[in-house]
Amino acid sequence: MKYDDELQSGFGVYQAYPFYPFLPWEDEKTRDQRRFRELYPMLARRIQPLVEKACDMQEYEGSFMFDEYPDQLMIRRVSRSIYDQLDKSAYQDDLMMQEVNGRNWLEDFVTVMLLNEMYSRRCRRRDRRCGGIF
Repeated sequence: MKYDDELQSGFGVYQAYPFYPFLPWEDEKTRDQRRFRELYPMLARRIQPLVEKACDMQEYEGSFMFDEYPDQLMIRRVSRSIYDQLDKSAYQDDLMMQEVNGRNWLEDFVTVMLLNEMYSRRCRRRDRRCGGIF
């Protein structure tokens, strides 16, 4: 039986392993995440690489990103550093860009994207530690 035939037959390579249903789970989640990111609006697609880079720098043992209750000050710092890297000239005329009570929508949006990425990485780390069973 050829490899291609094996894939089409419904009996995949992973089924030979114990706990088969749990092995491809992470791949499926990663594919879903990638597909949904392709549906992001253009602004979010421009911000996402900066968010990923910032999270890459924070992804180490003992990082605040993996604390049970992540430090809000550190989240704001990382979020602000991402916000400062953005080219905001295209958004200066936007009414929503104007600051209200010291905040603006773009900075809040960057924070939401950062929190979403942190959550994804925490889930991925938890899945790896627990062997993907939970």
